[in-house]
Amino acid sequence: MRIIQPDGYDKGDTVLFIGSEKTALIDTGMEYCSLQLVEDLRKELEDRPLDYILLTHSHYDHVGGLPALRHAWPQAKVCAHPHAAGILSKESVRQFMMKMSKKNYEEVGAGHEAAGYPLEDYRIDVELTEGMKIDLGDVRFRVIETPGHTKCSVSFYDEINQILFASESSGIANVDDRLSVEPTFLSSYVQSVESIGKLKSLPVKQILQSHRDMSTMTDPSSYLERAEMQFHLTKDIILAMYRNGLEMDRILKIYTDIYASRAVGQPIFAFLVNAEGAIKTVIRESEAGLIP
Repeated sequence: MRIIQPDGYDKGDTVLFIGSEKTALIDTGMEYCSLQLVEDLRKELEDRPLDYILLTHSHYDHVGGLPALRHAWPQAKVCAHPHAAGILSKESVRQFMMKMSKKNYEEVGAGHEAAGYPLEDYRIDVELTEGMKIDLGDVRFRVIETPGHTKCSVSFYDEINQILFASESSGIANVDDRLSVEPTFLSSYVQSVESIGKLKSLPVKQILQSHRDMSTMTDPSSYLERAEMQFHLTKDIILAMYRNGLEMDRILKIYTDIYASRAVGQPIFAFLVNAEGAIKTVIRESEAGLIP
């Protein structure tokens, strides 16, 4: 078994598992670097096919490279949660991804427009649910539903090697401060905490996640504990500001001052979208009585 992280927007956007029998790529990165990704994967795979494309969730920075990969390896099975399959079947979502990709091209000076691939290229072949297995030979992934970042977030646990590819519902490690975790509860704070609790029950020797180089993911025994504590702290900060009467724009400004520096490798426009989503989620769940 080999694990490779091809270069993308930020090393770790995609992770390739080359098993003894099959191969699988987790997530596909953004559209603008998809042609480079295809080239890198061909070098790593040599004469082997890409058998599976596993998506942790439906956000554009995780599925943007999917069309290019489909054209390069048409036999690859694209696997994602049923909710992700529904989202990616909508023309409005494709248009949104084109808009976000265009912003990426502008940011990096790529010099051309988003490709605007047809909706068919984003289709899902296999819908993933709790407990399903994906066997690569000496790697055997078990699907774990971990909603919270999105409703469709899933994690992949290699039962043979005890490697956990944790979805963003468990946060993103801060590469500059090993004790800090970027909070990422967009669809539900409550579900994110529950998902972290589910992952904490697993015996884990190594943790991987999107947007982070493997070399930055240290001390798997404490990462999820730190993520849980950071989520609780962030929730308390948001609710303290809200209950003290601060307006949304002021809450967002303070939140950005605290957390933006931790979002290494993330475009600021994407950070602000996620930040506003996290703030509104906590307030909504608090007012619904889900958060004390």
